[in-house]
Amino acid sequence: MKKTAAILLVLISISATTHQAYSNPYWFKEGAYIKYAMTMPHNPKKNEVNIFMIWPRLLPKDAYKEVKDLYEGDSDLFKIDNRTMISLFVTGNSYLTFEILNVTNETAFVKVTLEMNNVSVRPGVTLPRLVLSRVLLLNLSNMVYYEEDGTPIGPPTFFIDPANPPKKGDYLLTPAFMKKYDLRGDDIVVTNVSFTWMEDKILHTHYRDFIPPYLLVESEGAYVIDDLTRGDGHTITTGLIYEPDTGVLITTLLSDMTAELTSLGVIGAIALDRVNSRKLYKLIDEGKADKEWYAQGFNLYDTNIEFPDYGSTQSPSTPIKYFFVLSLLVLMIIFIRNEPRWRR
Repeated sequence: MKKTAAILLVLISISATTHQAYSNPYWFKEGAYIKYAMTMPHNPKKNEVNIFMIWPRLLPKDAYKEVKDLYEGDSDLFKIDNRTMISLFVTGNSYLTFEILNVTNETAFVKVTLEMNNVSVRPGVTLPRLVLSRVLLLNLSNMVYYEEDGTPIGPPTFFIDPANPPKKGDYLLTPAFMKKYDLRGDDIVVTNVSFTWMEDKILHTHYRDFIPPYLLVESEGAYVIDDLTRGDGHTITTGLIYEPDTGVLITTLLSDMTAELTSLGVIGAIALDRVNSRKLYKLIDEGKADKEWYAQGFNLYDTNIEFPDYGSTQSPSTPIKYFFVLSLLVLMIIFIRNEPRWRR
C-alpha cells in the first residue's frame, strides 16, 4: 500500500505542476465568429446611457476622423487631444464581434469590431453609428496578439484554452503595448480566477441559457492615467465569464481594458446591457435571483459555434474532468499491481 500511495502522490504532483501546452479548441477555425451585445430599451431613461472611454491615438484611422469631426464640429472651442481620453455616450445598442479569418499552424488573424449606435460626445451632437474595427495577428504558440512591428498586445479574451486557464498575475495587456501608446499606470494583470461565480444559478444571455459551473477571470485595482496633462486617471475593473468546456467567453461583468478592446481605443467603460439589467432588477424584486441570473455586460448574442448540450444536467468544469481522468488512471495502476495478489 505504501508503493500505491507513492504512485498516487507522484501522479497528482505531476498533474498539478506540469505546464499544459496551448491548444486550439475544436471550434477554432476559419469562419468561426462570436458576437456579443449590450442592448438598450426602446425608450431609455436619462440614466440608461453607456460610456466608452477612448484613447484617441489608438483609434483606427477611419474612426479617428469620425470621432475628431464629431468632437470638434465647426467650432474652435473643442480640439481633439491625443494626451486626453474622450468619453463616448452611447444610447443605442452596442455590439462586439470576433471573426476568425485565417488559421495556420503558427498564427491566426482575428477581426475585432465594436459597433456603437447613437453616439455623442457632447449635447446636441449625435452620430447614428460608429464602428471601430481592426484585424489582429494572434500567435498560437503563446496565445498573444502582436502588432505589425512585433509589439505584443496581450492574450485573447473572447476565448481561453480550458486545459490551461489564465493564472493570477498573467497580463491582460503587456507593459510594452501600454508604454508604446503612453498608457501610464499599473500593470493590467489577472487578480482572481474562480469556478464559484454564480455556482448554483442559470445564466441568461441573448443567445441561450447556460448552466454552471462558470469560470470567472477578474482584473481589478490597477490605476491608469487618462489625462497626461493633468495626471488624472481611473481604476481598471474587468470581469470575464467563460463556459469551461469550450473556453468561450459568454459574458462580461465590467470590461475596462482587454487586448482586443484597447487595440480599438477603449481604455474604460461604464456600460451595461440595460435590457437585461431591467430583467435582473425585476428578478431580484420577485425574490427569484437565487436560481437564475441575467448577464449584464457584453453578453453572447450570436455565434456559429456549437456548444455541448447538457440538457438539465450540470456539466463538470474542465479541471474536474482532468481529475476524473487522473483518478481513473490511478485506479488502473492499482488494479494491475494488485491483480496477482487478488487472484491468490
